[in-house]
Amino acid sequence: MDTSKHLDPSDLFSAKGLTVVITGGGSGIGLAFATSLARSGAEKVYLLGRRIKNLEDAANSIDPNIVKPVQCDVSDPSSVDAAVKQIEKESSHIDVLINNAGVTGPMQTDVHKAQSVQELQEILKRDWSGWDTAFQTNTSAIVAVSAAFLHLLDAGNKKRGWATGRREVQERAEGAEFDASDPRTSQIITVASIASFNRYLTAGLAYSATKAGAAMLGKALATLLAPFGIRSNVIAPGRFPSDMTAGDKTSFPVSQIPASRSGSYEDMASMILFLVGKSGAYHNGNVQVIDGGRLSMMPATY
Repeated sequence: MDTSKHLDPSDLFSAKGLTVVITGGGSGIGLAFATSLARSGAEKVYLLGRRIKNLEDAANSIDPNIVKPVQCDVSDPSSVDAAVKQIEKESSHIDVLINNAGVTGPMQTDVHKAQSVQELQEILKRDWSGWDTAFQTNTSAIVAVSAAFLHLLDAGNKKRGWATGRREVQERAEGAEFDASDPRTSQIITVASIASFNRYLTAGLAYSATKAGAAMLGKALATLLAPFGIRSNVIAPGRFPSDMTAGDKTSFPVSQIPASRSGSYEDMASMILFLVGKSGAYHNGNVQVIDGGRLSMMPATY
């Protein structure tokens, strides 16, 4: 057996020909995704977000022929449906959906400074309304957005030659005419956070709870959608540059982050190219922690 026949890194980690939708794609990690995908050969990358000017600026900074801005509030199902219809006018399918939109919610990081039970009570009771917004964007929207794009993800499988519909006993390849050199099926990628697993709550209670829900949903979707040939994986980033961490320091002692630094856009670009490329074709239901070792230095379960 010639093991080297298909081991071309430029092919294994390529986004060539893919149609991708990214929520929260106008800045930070989402923008890093869009840039790396477009430069790696993606056919179309749709950026969804509330601030259309940010999306337009992002598209123009990369390649407006490939990257397309679509205004959308992921916490509003009618807005999501409108975005799907807009994308359908240009594309008959999508290959990858990246659930990346997120908000911080009430921080409440001062819980660790409380000197009395009464003080702790006041901190924990603060800003309850902010929890609703955080859950709608970080957690509920994952189900709503994924559901809205399922038919286009299914169409992506059909375009690749895979048998579609529910398959629980038969092999998905049975009766199909897919490219044996490219075994990928359509995929949902959910961006959670290491806050999903960190019990010290460095990012606040609401953010940690909503991202824990996001990670769980990403794994649950892998099981739910397996009979339909649609994969689901999760990325759990540590500290990366974004609107949420603007102004934060970028270097850290080893006792906090063994890598001694924040994550870079190059780190995140390599992760997304791994997952969307042929390199990630056999991955389903996985959580990819990318944090420079930070979870190793705090109480965490993952």
